[in-house]
Amino acid sequence: MKYQLIIIGGGPAGYTAAEAAGKAGLSVLLIEKNSLGGVCLNEGCIPTKTLLYSAKTYDSAKHASKYAVNIPEVSFDLPKIIARKSKVVRKLVLGVKAKLTANNVTIVSGEAQIIDKNTVRCGEETYEGENLILCTGSETFIPPIPGVDAVNYWTHRDALDSKELPASLAIVGGGVIGMEFASFFNSLGVEVTVIEMLDEILGGMDKELSAMLRAEYAKRGIKFMLDTKVVALSEVASGNGDTQQIQVNYENAEGAGCVIAERLLMSVGRRPVTKGFGLENLNLDKTARGNIQVDGQMQTSVPGVYACGDLTGFSLLAHTAVREAEVAVHACLLYTS
Repeated sequence: MKYQLIIIGGGPAGYTAAEAAGKAGLSVLLIEKNSLGGVCLNEGCIPTKTLLYSAKTYDSAKHASKYAVNIPEVSFDLPKIIARKSKVVRKLVLGVKAKLTANNVTIVSGEAQIIDKNTVRCGEETYEGENLILCTGSETFIPPIPGVDAVNYWTHRDALDSKELPASLAIVGGGVIGMEFASFFNSLGVEVTVIEMLDEILGGMDKELSAMLRAEYAKRGIKFMLDTKVVALSEVASGNGDTQQIQVNYENAEGAGCVIAERLLMSVGRRPVTKGFGLENLNLDKTARGNIQVDGQMQTSVPGVYACGDLTGFSLLAHTAVREAEVAVHACLLYTS
């Protein structure tokens, strides 16, 4: 089967490129191994904001008396909060699929394997294409901390689906993901400690704004440990010996110490997915940081092969991926027969 454009990955970059190319009249194949929408829609921006809105509503209800609104008993139902989040995600995923289908995009579920620049295999089928756009996204980065393989830690995916609240939560990493979960669990009454290696949370943002946010969170009871390096992880018995807790050993300017919490969320960042789909068969040029090198049209060193989204390393953000996809499709339209 031959297409004018094959796209690997159905996240913001992939589905944007597929919709735009299909609308322009190209024959398009989109291959996605998980769910359409990528990290942003399924396990990032959308579900976290859904949870945070529930937490905000709960906070507002608790303090409604300040505004002369009396709510005698305020409570929340965590399983229903999680169910609502899942419902919102499913609805939006179906919306993405409907848009692609309406623009004649062929969607294949499965793991793509690149044979060469014009040939991609998925399952038992082999597909040929004039152009190839790589939109494989990113994955959670777990640093090689001693003991990390021996403890039962959470990633953001686990935290999104947990229907039981821990009494305490240690978060390694004070970036955007870590701070979103710190806010959510703190609002629901969990004792939260954030451990960050840098001297401020949200490292890529304006430091004055980051400090202001940290101060507001501290007023709510979130504890911060900045300029602190995690050096070891281990499981220890709780005070009554009934359950296991996680001990986070750290070092900072004040010396060594530890934080003990019922749950640990590893949230130190993400890295582009570069393995498992045959990228090495293209022999693409890379930047000094190891990302795929692209030109102003998002074309790689191999003509007809484009890379968009997290794979390029410009910024691991959905709106960047969307714009890069638009640029790549425009280039495809110029050069496709």
